[in-house]
Amino acid sequence: MSKKRRRRRRSSRRLSCLPLLLLAVAVVGVPALLVRSCTVSFFSPREIPMVGLWDTKRNKLISLTLEEYVQGVVAAEMPPSFHLEALKAQAVAARTYAYRRILRDDRIPEHPEAHLSSDYRSGQAWISWDEFLETHGAAVGRALQRKIRTAVKQTTGIIACYDGEPILAVYHSTSGGRTEHSEHYWNESLPYLRSVEDPFSANSPVHYSTATISLEKLAEVLGVERVNNFKVIERYPSGRVKTVEAGDKWFSGREIRERLSLRSTWFTAEILGQEMVFSVWGYGHGVGMSQYGAQGMALKGYSYSEILQYYYQDIELQEVY
Repeated sequence: MSKKRRRRRRSSRRLSCLPLLLLAVAVVGVPALLVRSCTVSFFSPREIPMVGLWDTKRNKLISLTLEEYVQGVVAAEMPPSFHLEALKAQAVAARTYAYRRILRDDRIPEHPEAHLSSDYRSGQAWISWDEFLETHGAAVGRALQRKIRTAVKQTTGIIACYDGEPILAVYHSTSGGRTEHSEHYWNESLPYLRSVEDPFSANSPVHYSTATISLEKLAEVLGVERVNNFKVIERYPSGRVKTVEAGDKWFSGREIRERLSLRSTWFTAEILGQEMVFSVWGYGHGVGMSQYGAQGMALKGYSYSEILQYYYQDIELQEVY
């Protein structure tokens, strides 16, 4: 066979393979764009970070992999009956929150040997499998355990990033209808923690609630002589309370919520006889991902990546290991 004919045959083979290559890119390459490889090398390739966790119930330090830790957070933070896509969104948020702390070497002030604690007040709660199974029962608990492990495994190594850095992936139970800007609850304005409409959490059992306190107890808790002029002075655009006047003092909405143990800062107040009745919307600080909103979105067919990119603005999901 001449060299010219051999070249033509090789060229023909290459051209005949081209449609298969294009099909492979269409099928495999496009979905792969949804989760990119991390642009910043935080740890060695394939290295799963270790978490130093202070177990508040057993009063001891535990060392476990980030993936093991995330399983315990999902089990503690979100109802395990939730849709798998909601659990996956929770897994990525929990992993991102912890990964950021490890990367920044943030520690628990009372236990500087630990990055996090099992108490939700350190940022997010964590539960051991033994306690989880005891709570839910062996048979039901094992089924829920498999579901949580599946959610974590299907998102292994994936975190949410903004501008190449892990985000502060905060979340809350229920927004009440709209999430909040980060600076309206804390002091820092973060571009990915912006207020968004949240109709997806409307079916939450804590979408709306009431709380009642006697005027005498209210005055005591607020440190005023008497409460005869409890008045909301200003609200944020979301509807949450910015400032309140009570007695001869002014308070932030967050102060009122924390002192009175209200479910959120989105409230109205009315005096009925010798009591103050609060109507409250949502549960939690209202910043970032709404967990019941994630469930609502999942039930409507949204994927975990779409859920995360709705509640955290302009983020990218990146695979760090």
